Amino acid sequence: MKKLLRPQDVLLLVLSGGVDAFSEFVNLPLASGFKNLYDWVPPRYRKSNYYQVVSHSLKVGYIEKVIKKRKTYLRLTPGGKERIKREFSLSLWQERKWDKKWRIVIFDIAEENRNIRDGLREKLKELGFGMLQKSVWISPYDFILDFREFMKSLGLGKNVFALESSSLLADDYKKLAERVWGLNQLNSQYKKLFQLLKNLYDRGETSKEKLREIKSRYLEILREDPCLPRELLPDDWFQDKVEIILKKFK
Repeated sequence: MKKLLRPQDVLLLVLSGGVDAFSEFVNLPLASGFKNLYDWVPPRYRKSNYYQVVSHSLKVGYIEKVIKKRKTYLRLTPGGKERIKREFSLSLWQERKWDKKWRIVIFDIAEENRNIRDGLREKLKELGFGMLQKSVWISPYDFILDFREFMKSLGLGKNVFALESSSLLADDYKKLAERVWGLNQLNSQYKKLFQLLKNLYDRGETSKEKLREIKSRYLEILREDPCLPRELLPDDWFQDKVEIILKKFK
């Protein structure tokens, strides 16, 4: 079962600026930022709940207040960045330049250790790896260090191998990425959101509730997005179009 998107997830993700649609919030003063940030919180949550989340995030150290030129800003702390890395780890990687290397994980875990094997697969998914074959997973991002620590904690050193390669034997990396991560299906979800937003914009509708529902859905899709390097995405990638049109609803 997928985890519900919580107000704290939204708050930290938006303040991270890891997605282009949120870049404006990184340097937004607290007074105006409070209201605009709430527009991204799922509709099922009341504003009072959102304020409690901000207060709690300050208390536990996920965010902090910073004073600049007599204005107060909210800023993500290192602890907040670690939380985002766990919940939306890949969204922070997409804008980084790809080093053209592939990380490959190969494992052989017996059926009687199915729980360990399933936990390993979940960890690989969490880190954005895609299944190339049944026990072979790949990623364009350098999560090997994190993965090795996970292997060490479970004592899997003899059953799991992590490799790095400058190439894979594939004629077309985009086709490979589509097959491994199911990008066409993901892109169709972004396309539906884009069409909803475009219809609202063309009709001049400014319903905040409708926009909040769409924004909430966008974040839920983003959570499932492997956020691959641009070089591996389809040419007509609708996430870009969703972000462009969202900015028109300021």
